Amino acid sequence: MRRIVWLLIIVSAAVGIALLLRIGNGNVAILWPPYRIDLSVNLAVLILLVLFLLLHLLFGALSGALNLPARVREYRERRQRERALVSLRDSLLAFLEGRFGRAERLAQRALPDAALAGTAALIGARAAQQLRDTQRRDQWLESVGDSELVSQARRMTQAEIALEEHRGDDALAALSGLTVGGQRHIHALRLALRAHEHQGNWGEVLDHVRQLENRTAIDPAAASTLRVQAIVGLLDAAGDDPEAVRRTIDEIPAPERELEAVQRATVRALCRAGLSDPAARTIEQALAQRYDAELVSRWAELDDIPGRRRLASAEGWLQQWGDQPALLAALGRLCAAEGLWGKAEAFLLRAERLGPDPVIQTLLAELCERHDRPEEAAQWYRQAALASVGGQAFRQVGGEAPRPLPAPEPEGTTEPPPLPAP
Repeated sequence: MRRIVWLLIIVSAAVGIALLLRIGNGNVAILWPPYRIDLSVNLAVLILLVLFLLLHLLFGALSGALNLPARVREYRERRQRERALVSLRDSLLAFLEGRFGRAERLAQRALPDAALAGTAALIGARAAQQLRDTQRRDQWLESVGDSELVSQARRMTQAEIALEEHRGDDALAALSGLTVGGQRHIHALRLALRAHEHQGNWGEVLDHVRQLENRTAIDPAAASTLRVQAIVGLLDAAGDDPEAVRRTIDEIPAPERELEAVQRATVRALCRAGLSDPAARTIEQALAQRYDAELVSRWAELDDIPGRRRLASAEGWLQQWGDQPALLAALGRLCAAEGLWGKAEAFLLRAERLGPDPVIQTLLAELCERHDRPEEAAQWYRQAALASVGGQAFRQVGGEAPRPLPAPEPEGTTEPPPLPAP
């Protein structure tokens, strides 16, 4: 179709030129004494057109000859750029394939091109890092330069390398001020989150988790785990300062306060700060909803809470949750603290029957020592030692099982409500 159109244009032009030549009646006289040349107007116009075309071709040839060195230089640069691009492409593919030595060699070939040198150096640095060649990696990073084109990529690379080597401070220094469009992009936020987690900056961890959640850039389960870890870290960092502990607990969102790990950390922080009443309330609220062996053990250690109150609560939990080793051991310790020796031994024996435990066996040994039964105490100590080192704990050592202790009550002691028969 295009050829037909051009053919029509040429034919039309030829017809037009023929018609114009027919109506041209003028003459052109060229006087060059003693010569005179007479030409028709049409022939003169045709000669002028031919001369123009010849001059145009002549000047074009001269220009091409004068520009030949520059064109050769451009050709060589273009070929060099093409080879550098191919090397850079193959270097990136080799890196993604895990062929890090080849990736470095190919990246080296792309360095002569100034526009590609920074990118090639970053690929070489990452490949050297994978090969654990720190000296060559640092050389690659130095060769990246300070070009704005690769400055952010260089800082991201430095941050990732620092995190791989557990240098959180260096990673945060590389990421400082790194923004895109006024805010950090997602990968920078993730790297900063890892760096703050490594450094134990739990407040920053919570902030970065919230930012990533707002962008749906973090798995909900991972976000929940990190949030709990950060809250526990903040509670542990509060130390034994009561005001700091209270302030940290007040800042915990309500949904997170019901989590098991958070409740355990809260109780640890309150006990460490000497805040027994809030710790007791927290333990009672938690154990009303679910059984937790650590909280039960903490309950037995709250010496500032009246023993009878602790004992009554533990009895209620026994009714609610049944025989649990930690709960029975806590009841045994509480009964012993109140002078209820027979019940203390009964609870400890019930706990020991559920499974050999060095702590429970040691408590039984101490009870035997307290009532002048050294042989039985030695037997329980031996079982505790065997259980603690992974040996088999025998229920009977050297013959008969330890006999139940008598239950003498100190004068003036009121018997607590009866427990279920052990």
